[in-house]
Amino acid sequence: METVDTDVAAGVRASLNYVAPWSAKNRLYVAPGAHLTTTEYDPHVVLIADGRPHGGEFSLDRNGFMFVRHHSAVADFSAPAELDGTYTGEATHLVRQLTGADLVISEGWVLRRSGTELRGAQPPAPDVHIDLHPDRAPGVFERFHATHGRPGKPFRRVIYTSLWRAFSPPPQDCPLAILDYQSVADTEGVANLLLFVDQPPDPVPDTIEDEQSQPAGTVFTYSPAHRWWYFPDMNPDEALLFKLHDSDHRVAWRAPHTAFRDPSVPAGHTRESVEIRTFAFFY
Repeated sequence: METVDTDVAAGVRASLNYVAPWSAKNRLYVAPGAHLTTTEYDPHVVLIADGRPHGGEFSLDRNGFMFVRHHSAVADFSAPAELDGTYTGEATHLVRQLTGADLVISEGWVLRRSGTELRGAQPPAPDVHIDLHPDRAPGVFERFHATHGRPGKPFRRVIYTSLWRAFSPPPQDCPLAILDYQSVADTEGVANLLLFVDQPPDPVPDTIEDEQSQPAGTVFTYSPAHRWWYFPDMNPDEALLFKLHDSDHRVAWRAPHTAFRDPSVPAGHTRESVEIRTFAFFY
């Protein structure tokens, strides 16, 4: 089944932050409750189609993402103890069920809030990105598996995913937009260094020692071929599962994404969300 064309689907037109073609210093400094980017952006207004009427048509291996209905036993998604315990168990079980993997291990969770009072959470990611660069993926997978997987047992495939869930009341002011893998070329994207620090640097250093050894995500320049989707008014019994990287490139192996300000709900609620990233190993 082919995905519905975004050109004929209902949706909103909103501005997304693409990386500028001339951006030369692409870095994201991440600190507790804050981040700083040196990347230069080139915003474009695009159509972001409403995926709700077509939710069952999306799949991980065709589009890079899927819409999931899933009731969680978590009472308070802002409580770290519940996320470490109940939710991590739920998430790894769900990802294993949806991917068919032999082993699924959590990398951890991230809370995000769109308001001015972050209360220890991260702000929504404001640019078109993937949280891993393809050049870094093999090393990341090998190191994680050696530490947390089944050492000595080689895996034949690994899928790195994010399970994303909004838990503030709908409509949220800053939902998540997902780029259909079928509309983005495998060659698109440039590295964006991920630098984890105690606090954002001031001033920002001109150079970074041994940049190739640093963790890196991927940021994307604008293309008119891109086809965007979102799911408005999400509630805690719904989630998005999307690929950050799949070692099998014969199928959809990533889904670029970004938060965006929804102009159709100027009085929307502050978006509170939780994402949990997992490695799904196949032996």
